Amino acid sequence: MATSDALDSLNGLVVPLATKPLLLPNIAVAELVGYRLSQPATEGPEWFLGWTTWRDQLVPLIDPERLLGQNPSPDSTAQPRTLVLNALGGRSGLKFVGMRIAAIPRSRKVIRGEIETRAEGAEFVLQEISLGGDSETMLIPDLLAIEQALADTGLLRA
Repeated sequence: MATSDALDSLNGLVVPLATKPLLLPNIAVAELVGYRLSQPATEGPEWFLGWTTWRDQLVPLIDPERLLGQNPSPDSTAQPRTLVLNALGGRSGLKFVGMRIAAIPRSRKVIRGEIETRAEGAEFVLQEISLGGDSETMLIPDLLAIEQALADTGLLRA
């Protein structure tokens, strides 16, 4: 791949949620694994589920639908999974963040110029977009704000 090709496109992951999916760069994702809640939350915000064990370390687990104010679909047949994200903020005690998701994400190549802004960001969302004239609106999450919200709970372990 030529350098100009790398600057003109990005490999992304579309993560289905209840109402609007997330669009994440592949580089933000560490792994998709089976769902396991090792230590349920006993305190903290509703969207903080507790801790999952991944590669012999405890990772905070969040519910992105609750975090973003989406009403989760009542589909009880969906097997939840954990999407493990690389933490970007460099905080002590926070190397990864887990998201409970109900559907398997799909890969999507994002080409420069096909991103259309649909709405400005909101809490935990950098921007609402669509790609290449597609009618589906996606959310680009503010991963640093999510990490800050986790840190603000006071529940992270150093």
